[in-house]
Amino acid sequence: MTGGLTEPLPQTRRGWIGLVITGILFAIAFFLVVRFYDAEGGSSVQGGLGESAESGIILSIEPDSIDPNTNVSELHLSFGAEGSEYVGTDGRLLDNLRITIATTDGLDEIKFPAGTVLSEHVVDVRLDGEEATYPFDTHAGYALFMADTYERKSDGSITSNAAVPIGIQAGGGVNGWNTAFTLPTDFAENQAVSVEFTRAFSTKIFAILIIVIAGILALLSLTTAALVWADRRPAEAALLGWTGALLFALPLLRTYLPNAPPFGASIDMYAYLWFILAAGAAAIMVVLGWNHQRFHERQQAERERAASSALEPSRDGGPHAS
Repeated sequence: MTGGLTEPLPQTRRGWIGLVITGILFAIAFFLVVRFYDAEGGSSVQGGLGESAESGIILSIEPDSIDPNTNVSELHLSFGAEGSEYVGTDGRLLDNLRITIATTDGLDEIKFPAGTVLSEHVVDVRLDGEEATYPFDTHAGYALFMADTYERKSDGSITSNAAVPIGIQAGGGVNGWNTAFTLPTDFAENQAVSVEFTRAFSTKIFAILIIVIAGILALLSLTTAALVWADRRPAEAALLGWTGALLFALPLLRTYLPNAPPFGASIDMYAYLWFILAAGAAAIMVVLGWNHQRFHERQQAERERAASSALEPSRDGGPHAS
């Protein structure tokens, strides 16, 4: 003891090995996250319009957002034209143009009157996926694009004149997600587009690490509580505070999961809720073990007092009879 403080224990070989292993694991995790992190999200395109001498409308698709809770993705559409059959030298349409988009939610039409320029548009695409499998969930959807020229009659009705070939290109991405497009390669009157979203590698790594840390904390608290319950280690005030605080820390730690899903996902059913139950059981065991130890301490103190009273000298100068 020096100045009322306990001398630190000497560093052992086992301690150094633990520090080295922890440092290596942290360095590997840091490298993997930084190496594969993409602020705009990764994107891969299979197919897509290449160089072509044909005339037609060119559609460029870029994902703006994805909501895995509602399974809806916003796709940003940009339009252009190839050749002079549909657009004049001033960049304006020669005929009325209509773009029809078919998704699982129904049909959506975009009309460009003659004499106007092709502008941008945002369309919602319904996805098929299960967020409960976070962070390994996949959300996929499709859309069918068609183009034609039209004529508006005096009574307000619209008549289609001729189909217009359309070609598809895609790119871009959404932060935290990998986007994969499957596109046709040529101009055609009907073009089907498939899009698939999966969690980014960095999201998966962070989610797994946070879940593992939560599990280790719950396991340590349960193991320590079992030692207290079995009288293998004393119950201390700091231990009571730690096990109690862990009940509030674990739910808060879950909110740090990247793009965390609502409660009830598979990570809760298979892991996280069990961690919280383990932490709760540990807190109960520590409290019961603390009461048990204090009860025995009081009994021991009473026995010691009784023994010391038996050894006190009696009034006639002799010891009390046992």
